[in-house]
Amino acid sequence: MIEHLAVAIVSAIAFLGAILLYGAFSPRRLEGWKFWLCFAAHCVLMEGNGFLANELFSVCGAVGDGVGRQTLYNVIRYALLYALLFRERPVIYLSVTVIFYSWACCIENLVVGAILIFQDDAIRLAVEYHERGWLIWINELLILCGCAIISKAHPYQPQSHGSQNRFTIPAIISLVSIVMTGRLQNGYYQGEINGAFLLYFAAVLLFSDVMTFVLIVWNEKDERLKGENLTLTARARTQAESIEALSASYAAQRKLTHDFNAHLATLSSYLENRQIKDAQDYIATLREHQTDRILIANTHNSTIDALLNQKAQVAKKNNIDIRFKVNDLSGTKVAPMDLVIIIGNLLDNAIEACLKLPAGEREIYAQLLLEGTLFLSFRNTSPPVEIVNGYIATTKKPPDLHGFGLQNVKTALKKYDSFYDMAYEDGYFAFTIEMENDLPSATKNSFFAT
Repeated sequence: MIEHLAVAIVSAIAFLGAILLYGAFSPRRLEGWKFWLCFAAHCVLMEGNGFLANELFSVCGAVGDGVGRQTLYNVIRYALLYALLFRERPVIYLSVTVIFYSWACCIENLVVGAILIFQDDAIRLAVEYHERGWLIWINELLILCGCAIISKAHPYQPQSHGSQNRFTIPAIISLVSIVMTGRLQNGYYQGEINGAFLLYFAAVLLFSDVMTFVLIVWNEKDERLKGENLTLTARARTQAESIEALSASYAAQRKLTHDFNAHLATLSSYLENRQIKDAQDYIATLREHQTDRILIANTHNSTIDALLNQKAQVAKKNNIDIRFKVNDLSGTKVAPMDLVIIIGNLLDNAIEACLKLPAGEREIYAQLLLEGTLFLSFRNTSPPVEIVNGYIATTKKPPDLHGFGLQNVKTALKKYDSFYDMAYEDGYFAFTIEMENDLPSATKNSFFAT
């Protein structure tokens, strides 16, 4: 009973080290007690002597015995833990698990090699046979400390694009390290290498694995800088479009002002001569021109009005049929900067999608309504869109330099009690948002449908 409990505790320590590392790179599926309840359930079901663990080990025997079987067994156990507790894409589940297990194997070989240098027969017996309880404790505690250091030094930060490429090369390096580690273990048990060689080579492999972490951090910083650069570029473009739209509106206003006196003189002439029908026709003509008015949308919110009319000018220049349904948004409490990010990026995406279609098929319909909560809906014609785990697969080249707009929208929505949903059906892409009409707060919860 005590031995079984000790094995369960060792397994829990190993799994705890894994989730500390996973938490440095991925968001949790659950929070609070729900997270730890799922963690405890996994530990009970997958600990070394558990039923599911034994069944999994038997299944892994199909690929062979020895180190290969043990490696596959452990990678599957840790990958299942990752998928249960964290939200990520399958490739990242596998890549980070391989990286973690590589570090664990290197640390184990490092400890064994260091101990074997003492040339103690009792230690050799503990290493070569199954009486390794104290060695396992040392290994798992060292792994736990290493993962805790990484978690502390690298707190999780959402990536602008959620790219999986930053793990590709480190995962390949770690996979090679696992293969080399297995070769070292076989070499030792077959008497081909001694403890000193095992120690030195394990240290080299562990150093290469540490460098994989450095490489991941560098890649993340590079992606973050790319995202910031693209965001600044998008803001500059938006400002240029705003200036162009305002210039066009100003020119149109000057023309109306210039013609105003002429219109009054003409109407006065008609009325003085009792040409009522002519005056009515003239007014009808003015009204017809007014339908192509300067302000396409009037919400009584200067930020939203400027943004909608600017995007409408861009859409009309590109032969896009754009329509708005709005009401009085003067009472909107959402921060103007967040409104610009959310509405601007979604309209930009809609315009971009429409441009991929023939001119006669380009449509955008946007609803912005304030009725207790703020309801935003954007629907546009679009080529087929693939939505995977809340992300839209970009077709731009290179893909790592795109997709930041939608992520910026999600980041802005996290500041509010908000719900969003996106879908593609029958040639139309739709993005719908319902958010509390309130000031931003870092303490609020966000609810996302993906």
